[in-house]
Amino acid sequence: MKIFFSRLYLLAFLALTAGFIFLIWNLTFGEILEEYHQRKKATEIVKDREQKKKKREEITFQKVILEGDETVKHYLGYRILQEKRIEGHFHHIDFDVGPDKINYCIECHGDIPHDKVKGIRAFGNMHASFIACQTCHIRLEGVAKSGIFKWYDRTTGEIVASPVRAGVQPGTYKAKILPFETIDGEPQRIDTQDKIDFAREYEKNEQSLTEVQKSKAKKIIHKQVSKKPYTCADCHQREAPLLSFEDLGYPKHRIDTIVSTEVIGMIKNYTQLYIPRLLDPGFGQHQSKQ
Repeated sequence: MKIFFSRLYLLAFLALTAGFIFLIWNLTFGEILEEYHQRKKATEIVKDREQKKKKREEITFQKVILEGDETVKHYLGYRILQEKRIEGHFHHIDFDVGPDKINYCIECHGDIPHDKVKGIRAFGNMHASFIACQTCHIRLEGVAKSGIFKWYDRTTGEIVASPVRAGVQPGTYKAKILPFETIDGEPQRIDTQDKIDFAREYEKNEQSLTEVQKSKAKKIIHKQVSKKPYTCADCHQREAPLLSFEDLGYPKHRIDTIVSTEVIGMIKNYTQLYIPRLLDPGFGQHQSKQ
């Protein structure tokens, strides 16, 4: 009986000790733990609110800017910019260029290839959006010259009807003008499949080729490329323009604009790019020394 009470007393003592420890723990660390959990919960709430706010902002941006009643896509050569069109805004010219997935020149030179001559590079890149590289950079002579130019879809490569004749707005063409050459008396498109395959194979294996192999491949790819490309004046003239605008579907009023004296005059007279002397870092220094 004595042993029973001793054990009962020990259990009671242990229970009392545990209760006392629990009480001390709560008094000492309880508030700290509670504050920690409250802060954590508050942080999660703030974070959740910020995420929801950001999501709402993204939705608003998507709806207002990208999903307006009318939007415009701009292909910049490295990414596509889509923005809301503002009626009558000068800079919104409805350019929907898009990457050319067919032209083998693009494999190396990109969709915005002109960057050397500052005075005309903007005009060149603008024309590259609807004119194939071969049209200007390959001068077909003699029996090879067919004088035939057609539109091809820049995504599928198929020859398509004139987008101009179909009434598509300037700058939104999904096609480009491509020259045809005469082979064995028959006109055929200049970008044959074997040329496309060869250029793509070169681009794929370029890193593993020696300099000699690269040089040989480039000579084959650029075999038809002329040293001097056609210039602006070769098309923008009334007498004998390179392109037959009428066959390409351009209406008379557009042809009149393309070969107008204003365009021709601009090409002839503005051959140099002049920068105001105020933008010259050294301007004014010689005056101060005198």
